[in-house]
Amino acid sequence: MKKIPTWIIIVVAIALVVASKFIFFAPKVDAAAAAKGKPKGPSAVNYYVVKATAFNNDVFATGKIGALNQIDILPEVGGKVMAIYFKEGETVNKGSLLVKLNDADLQAQLLKSKTQIALSEQKLERLKKLIAINGISKEEFDIQENELNALKADQAYISAQLAKTNIVAPFTGVIGLKNISEGSFVNMTTPIVSLVQTKPLYVEFSVPEKYSNLFNKGIAVKFSNDNSKELQTATIYAIEPRVDEMTKTIKARASYNGNEHFYPGSFVKVFANLGETQNALMIPTQCVIPTLKGQKVFIAKNGIATEAMVTIGVRTDDKIQIIDGISAGDTVITTGLLSIKKDTELKLLKSVN
Repeated sequence: MKKIPTWIIIVVAIALVVASKFIFFAPKVDAAAAAKGKPKGPSAVNYYVVKATAFNNDVFATGKIGALNQIDILPEVGGKVMAIYFKEGETVNKGSLLVKLNDADLQAQLLKSKTQIALSEQKLERLKKLIAINGISKEEFDIQENELNALKADQAYISAQLAKTNIVAPFTGVIGLKNISEGSFVNMTTPIVSLVQTKPLYVEFSVPEKYSNLFNKGIAVKFSNDNSKELQTATIYAIEPRVDEMTKTIKARASYNGNEHFYPGSFVKVFANLGETQNALMIPTQCVIPTLKGQKVFIAKNGIATEAMVTIGVRTDDKIQIIDGISAGDTVITTGLLSIKKDTELKLLKSVN
């Protein structure tokens, strides 16, 4: 058997000494503290001191221009187009004749009806003289009178059908592009032309439900589109009396009667000032943390983090209104929100505006 070299024995001995040092003389770890994940020192955070301020309830929304009256004109009866009395793009007054349909057959029926009525009236006059001398019975007279009334009813129906061959403008507005020509045949589903009332117009837009108590008729709103950067003024005249279940918004319409030309259907940017709220508690938006039960914020009290469930109100670009849950003078944490929790020790660094 070969003898183990001395240098190998020395190396093994040194290795055993080093290993025993790490095993028996390693620094002790606080297992409880490690299990709880407690930091060795307080968390450094920035903060915001809550104060009551005056706040303007400015609302921005996307809206669209609409016409109070706009229709596609359809005929009430079918027939051949005999004449067109409008020009595309012109303004027409209410009651103006736009299109005349063929009414020759109805005119003939009307002439026949007038002749029958005239004969019936003559016969009725003769019967009146006879009944005065008891020459006929009252029943014969009543039959003739009813016949005359039936003929007059038929004449009224024919006159109504004749009126339908005259297609007139139901309101004052601008005529669009025509879809027919003279000599063409139209029926009750043929669109003849569009008619749009261009003044006044309305601006339709929606605001969040939380503004419902501030949203009233008579409020002036401003709006503009991409083509006109100048703000125009409209006045709210109608508000939808219910909240949209999908968007949780309330729809309103504001009347515009200015000189600037807008096309119905175009989109605009709407600005509304719903008044000023005094003593509003506004905090930075990043302070609010969504939870399953609502929203919460962390408040620093005596160097310790505490939770407060809050009710939020309106928002601005960087602030959010707190309606309930905190008070003026509270110190709200603005940074490090993901690394702190209830009862975490805090080190307040810098106050933010």
